Amino acid sequence: MDGAMGPQGLDGIQGPKGDSGEDAETPIISAYGKWEVTSGQFAMDDSRYVYINEDNTIDILAEDALGFKSDMTTNISVTQDQITLGGGGEGGFAIHNYELEADVMTIMPPSGEDPIILEKRQNDDEAANWIKNIIVLTEGSAPWGRDVDITFDGTYILGYEEIERNILKIDPNNFTVAGAIPTINTANTVEVEKSDSPFKQLFQSNNGYNKFKSYIYSSNELYYTSVELGSWIRGIASVEPGYLWASSSNAKALYYYKSNGSLTPGEILETIALDFQPNGIDFQDGFLYITERNRVHKCQTSPTFRAVETYKITNNAVDGIAHDGTNFWLSTGVWSGNDYTYKLLKVAMPN
Repeated sequence: MDGAMGPQGLDGIQGPKGDSGEDAETPIISAYGKWEVTSGQFAMDDSRYVYINEDNTIDILAEDALGFKSDMTTNISVTQDQITLGGGGEGGFAIHNYELEADVMTIMPPSGEDPIILEKRQNDDEAANWIKNIIVLTEGSAPWGRDVDITFDGTYILGYEEIERNILKIDPNNFTVAGAIPTINTANTVEVEKSDSPFKQLFQSNNGYNKFKSYIYSSNELYYTSVELGSWIRGIASVEPGYLWASSSNAKALYYYKSNGSLTPGEILETIALDFQPNGIDFQDGFLYITERNRVHKCQTSPTFRAVETYKITNNAVDGIAHDGTNFWLSTGVWSGNDYTYKLLKVAMPN
């Protein structure tokens, strides 16, 4: 017969832990959320806020010293110690190693530059409202076939057409050509003076030159030629009789200009240096509107110059801007298949 069972032996040494199964916990990524850039620049000049989103995107918001805003959104992948941005670096990616200590993120740029310091902020929806989307009310084909700034004379939209070398009058109701003004200038910028005088002026730039010319609108007679500004004058905006703003893409500058009529060419009252190349401009209700890339910046000009709002439009490069008394109009360029075409857009700027 079998004897009685003896006492249980001691527990053996626990074996190695097996592989994690599908139900294992995913590591927590503490990099997600809103961050303020407190030292250095992250992916954009003048970067201010970074939103690292759990949907594998990143929003980067930038604002320069004058208040001009820009933004960027791209795809990313995030681990516990790396952020990989799509569209940068070799092979189309930029890999940033990072370290976290409490609410401070230290990012080591792949180029070996100084570390970038980000501090955690409460998450919000500021990224969605950083730059407001322009609302397109109606659009039509533009007949000038190049990038031009435009103006409104009370009835028609004016813009330069370089093949026939005319300033065309466009009916905003049906986008047809209602008339033409001959010019000896390559007048990529035109502006009708804000004046009730029968002798109000039509200002014209000349491609690449650093001066603009004033003509009496009713007779097309030369009135005066300005003093030297920056070359490639891309925009002129009348403020009131005798005063205007002009933009130079080559100089990256704005000029506040006082005209003395035919007596003397006038004088520059103020120069504003920019960090970008401005395109067309317009002055309405005390604000200067500046176009750049796909954006329109609304700027106060006194007591100090500063951008107070930025708007953008997708799939369009904004070359010029005008106001018809009710709505803004944009002169834009857009890719359509393999062709680059030009349009006129009647738009609304959201509040």
